[in-house]
Amino acid sequence: MTVHGIATSDFNALNELKVQAQNNAKEALPEAAKQFEGIFLQSMLKSMRMGQHFLEESSPFRGKDRETFQDMLDAQYASTIANSKSVGLADMLAKQMEHNLPTIEQPEKSTTDKPVNSNSISTMPVKEEKQDKPTTTIDEFVKSIWPQAKQAASAIGLDPKILMAQAALETGWGKFVTKDIDGTSSNNLFNIKSGDSKEFDSVNVKTTEYIADTPIKMNASFRKYPSVEQSFNDYISLIKDNERYQTALASTSNPELYVNELHKAGYATDPNYGTKILSIYRGEELNQAIQRCELSEQV
Repeated sequence: MTVHGIATSDFNALNELKVQAQNNAKEALPEAAKQFEGIFLQSMLKSMRMGQHFLEESSPFRGKDRETFQDMLDAQYASTIANSKSVGLADMLAKQMEHNLPTIEQPEKSTTDKPVNSNSISTMPVKEEKQDKPTTTIDEFVKSIWPQAKQAASAIGLDPKILMAQAALETGWGKFVTKDIDGTSSNNLFNIKSGDSKEFDSVNVKTTEYIADTPIKMNASFRKYPSVEQSFNDYISLIKDNERYQTALASTSNPELYVNELHKAGYATDPNYGTKILSIYRGEELNQAIQRCELSEQV
């Protein structure tokens, strides 16, 4: 397939675009947006062609050879339409993403590779007078938030270990909680984006979103909480009050089903998000750390 002069099989050209994006993201943005529009259009055309599968096997419109050439033709259609700017998706996407480009370079430690949900807004982050200390080990991470996880999970009838597993995935066991540019923690354990909320301050960091199962780096604005307890409370409010998560909310008695429904509802763009949470949930690291935490509470 060729999109705006670059074939998806031309790895040298794609690598050149990648290098350009690293050196000057703003200049590379329009070309990247055009490529996305071309891929989107081809996917749309492919979906439209699915109706041909209902034709009889003997039909002249069926056959592997025809389908192969039809895919090639659709790819050319997508390229031509995208070049004509008749759809306008690339321009709209470029304008939207341009607002997320950083005006100053974020330090490497202030980035996160975890996908998130919601829309973003831009507000200047404000340093809190009191911040929770960053954790360095799994046991420290579990001990620092296990009481809050149990309290929050009880509000929706969910196994608190699911919240622990999700927070562990989102923050790398507490090592990659989003931070202000001055290094102060956002206490955002679930990487909830700022969206339209003005209740909380925000931090702007680099994140990874998945578009058509392809990871793409971009800047986004995340909520900043005075404490991890408020992070848990806001997560529970998001699940309870947002219509898209009502199926997940109705499935809290079944932890695996809850995670799968949360993923289906689009909480994160990572196609393996649910699988990753359940892997941590069932893993020995989390369960043994919780056991040690509860034993220490009894002493």
